[in-house]
Amino acid sequence: MIPWVVWHLSNIYEQGVKVALENNGTFLVRGSWFCGSNLFEVVASSPANLEYILKFDLSNFPKGPSKKYFSDIFGYGLINSDDELWKRQQKPTVMAVSSRKFRDRYLSLVQKSLLQKLLPLLEEVKEENASVDLQHVLLQLTMDIILMVIFGREAGSETFASAPFDEATECCIYRLLCPSFIWKVMRFLNVGFEKKLRAARAIVEDCVAEMVKVKVKEVEEENELQGDILSTFMRLEREQRCPPSQHLLQGLTTSIFLPGKDTTALAMSWFFWLISMHPYVEEKMVSELSHIWNFEHLSNGYDIVGAFGWEALRGMNYLQAALSEYMTLYPPPPLIYKEAAIDNVLPDGTHVMKGSKLLLFIYGTNRMESLWGKDALEFKPERWITEKGICMNENDYKYPVFSAGPRICIGKDVAYVSMKYIVDNILVRYRVKVEAGHQVKPKLGLTLPMKHGLKVTLQARNDIIA
Repeated sequence: MIPWVVWHLSNIYEQGVKVALENNGTFLVRGSWFCGSNLFEVVASSPANLEYILKFDLSNFPKGPSKKYFSDIFGYGLINSDDELWKRQQKPTVMAVSSRKFRDRYLSLVQKSLLQKLLPLLEEVKEENASVDLQHVLLQLTMDIILMVIFGREAGSETFASAPFDEATECCIYRLLCPSFIWKVMRFLNVGFEKKLRAARAIVEDCVAEMVKVKVKEVEEENELQGDILSTFMRLEREQRCPPSQHLLQGLTTSIFLPGKDTTALAMSWFFWLISMHPYVEEKMVSELSHIWNFEHLSNGYDIVGAFGWEALRGMNYLQAALSEYMTLYPPPPLIYKEAAIDNVLPDGTHVMKGSKLLLFIYGTNRMESLWGKDALEFKPERWITEKGICMNENDYKYPVFSAGPRICIGKDVAYVSMKYIVDNILVRYRVKVEAGHQVKPKLGLTLPMKHGLKVTLQARNDIIA
């Protein structure tokens, strides 16, 4: 498989889908002898196999590769841990994100970021008839928001080492594609991507360590904790007389930062790209927005930003359908890494040996005609709308974009709400046009960024507010 992977690296996702479809969703990989245990032996994308791995036999399929290749950046934080250590971090995170206090403060923060940062920038771009990389802009916005979620205050995105963090994550990906003995020698000699990783990691660690120290001091000095993730985690640990180490707090921070920053921003970037090519979808969303805006405004006297509260956002069924459909085609986390702790047999009869690396190919699951029909590759939000006009929920193992089972994404509901809120406030003001000739293609990574960003221009919209 090594020559095949290298040859198709520029469009590895599409080629992976082709191989998966030819093999009913699951296939075995054989690499050269010198790859050692670095190569994935099983690639699985069928719902039955995903359900078995992610739900029924979760303890026998730990994180595996993630621990080995990503520990330099994530430590043993939430997304890089198993068993008791995972449960220890998962409980306070769920408590923090599911509380009403968190929900209200979260939407308030998104609103504040929109008014103070995003909308002024977009208005300036429109007035100057300029273009802007919308993916970069949205990543900056979501970085501000996720830092508030973690630390309970405006941490200041300009102080957080985002670029080194992204570079370190990318270097860890190279480890997955490179035979173990090669990257270990590179690490020993401090050359190539291992040299970049060491430098980027040092910057990230210094930055996160300082922010965590400040947070710990705040928690120690204040009687009332703020309901953010780190405060909630430290409170529970204190109640159990098990104060967390600085290292664990840093790992928790970085493992929440990546999915919180990247997935929502990248989701909206792909979404705006898709609707730019499907005007009828935009028209339907604009019609839904117009109806909700006029109802909320006439009933409650809200301004544009205030009109879209939690209940209004939940009522936007077509927008939710469009977002769900986008994530079918371009799931923010396209891959999940696992390892077999024991010999096992998957539901389709695939034998998995102890120590085998597994790649759960979410990108492939969402493009299987056997699951989604002959039009699986079409952007078609209507497939999510019931006869009553409600956006339906799909089985998590058929639609695993938020993972599934006990480790399903904690922030799923919050992600939908924030995406709806930001998309609404952009659509109600602007028509987003992708710059002619701009090339859009996915980039290999833990998430699914656009390799060249998303260059867009903006036109004022005057057809919603009556």
